[in-house]
Amino acid sequence: METTAVIVARKGSVRIKSKSLLTLNGQSLIERKITQLQNCKHIDRIVFGSDCEIMLQKAKNCGAEVVERPEYYCDEKKASANEMIANMLELINTDVVVWAHCTNPLISPNTYDKALQIFFENLQNGSHDSLLSVVELREHLWNSDKCTALNYNPYALRHTPAKELTPFFMQDGGIFIQPYTQMKQNSYFFGKRPYLFEIPKDEFLDINDMRDYLLAKALVESYKGGGYKRLHTQTSRLNPYCKIYSTFTHSFSSSLSTKHAA
Repeated sequence: METTAVIVARKGSVRIKSKSLLTLNGQSLIERKITQLQNCKHIDRIVFGSDCEIMLQKAKNCGAEVVERPEYYCDEKKASANEMIANMLELINTDVVVWAHCTNPLISPNTYDKALQIFFENLQNGSHDSLLSVVELREHLWNSDKCTALNYNPYALRHTPAKELTPFFMQDGGIFIQPYTQMKQNSYFFGKRPYLFEIPKDEFLDINDMRDYLLAKALVESYKGGGYKRLHTQTSRLNPYCKIYSTFTHSFSSSLSTKHAA
């Protein structure tokens, strides 16, 4: 059974121009992600798709297979994420897809391998049909109306400590795994029975804006030559939750208020 890691990027990124070409420790985000995936034991192929010649060449030089994506499917104003996924899968053929975003630069090869091992075990026993990475959040949350607490009673006689709160889980966008045929059919990142795989908190960082990039740059480039072991030891003290608050409160709280399960 062949497992293929799929990375997509486009030249028309909105919040940061040419985001995937930003560098960390001398590598572009594209090259960094390819290198991480090349060091995974359970990944057989790496395919990079883009509408940008510069990005395609960087990926090719780094050892990935490359496919040119039509401009329509790289324009989020025209094509939905579902259409983008469907088009990318039309361009390849494999057995299992590991959808990996290069804007999650801290995920280690070991974490990818662990996720794949769990995915295959679940697939074999029939408990889950896909896998997506998440991070746990135990914080005192308020609804988007700024009037209603979501997960605790602020007026109770005893304040509820964060450690006693019911945890929520947020998609971090780092890892999505499912069978190729299923992903091609549903045109989405995961199936109807996904396993929520918690990534280590020190590997959580999704670069969406310049603040995220500067944080990633500080975490990575400050420890040149230290590798993942040293990076994880040091960043565990920093606890990169700063990205969670803005993203989670905006998206997940809104979905809860409309009783929509993420």
